[in-house]
Amino acid sequence: MTIEECRKYLPDGWTEIIQQDPLLMEIFEEHEYDLEKEAVPPFLFQALRGGNLERLRPILSLYGQPGLEMLQGLLEIDEISKDTAEVQLPDGQTAYAAYFFARFSTDNRQAAENAARAHIKNINRVFVEEFEEDAPLDENAEIEILSGQAGKDFITEANQNWATEENEATEMEEDLRDWCCYMQHREGCGDIALMSEALYHISCDYLLSHYLQWSMYDTKQENPFRPYFELWKMGLQIYFPGRGRVVLVEY
Repeated sequence: MTIEECRKYLPDGWTEIIQQDPLLMEIFEEHEYDLEKEAVPPFLFQALRGGNLERLRPILSLYGQPGLEMLQGLLEIDEISKDTAEVQLPDGQTAYAAYFFARFSTDNRQAAENAARAHIKNINRVFVEEFEEDAPLDENAEIEILSGQAGKDFITEANQNWATEENEATEMEEDLRDWCCYMQHREGCGDIALMSEALYHISCDYLLSHYLQWSMYDTKQENPFRPYFELWKMGLQIYFPGRGRVVLVEY
């Protein structure tokens, strides 16, 4: 693709900035997907990891403080996952991680439990106040943290169960995603939706994507996914196998 082809699908302010940055220019011109469906490269942030995400500052600055808040979240992700970006293989070659992720430290066990409980409270609040439904989770549930093979076995079992039967936790996350998808953007911030696929591909995680975009949404509500982001930065995924059971698993 050429930048001129991209210009038809990107805001004028973006293309002007991209043309002035050789690395951004290269990334967008190498983008081979159907631009009409996906104008921004889905792995844009991977191409900029390791200190180059600052190159997006001129674009995100077009959206004022909301854009800068989004940039701050991206910079935090880049910093916290810098040690997992590359792996040295036995043959001496370097493998690059397809997605961003952090490593869990047992020193963060209490902080992880606190973040998990805060996330549960936020989910319950959204269901009660926004959906006018009963709170789906027990705020006093016991929290398990699984690592190593135990964590892998749990995820395998969970994925098998979710593929073969209805699951309240899956439906709950879908309700949260749908709620966010129907939110209006702040005036002048609608263009950021062009980055939605790239934001999702940071970690194949819709809630992480909505956390990063929250400042762009036309709402005065505090970001409900902040505790979820704190768990992500600690290298943990959160699962709800049942109303009264919470499991945190290392990435």
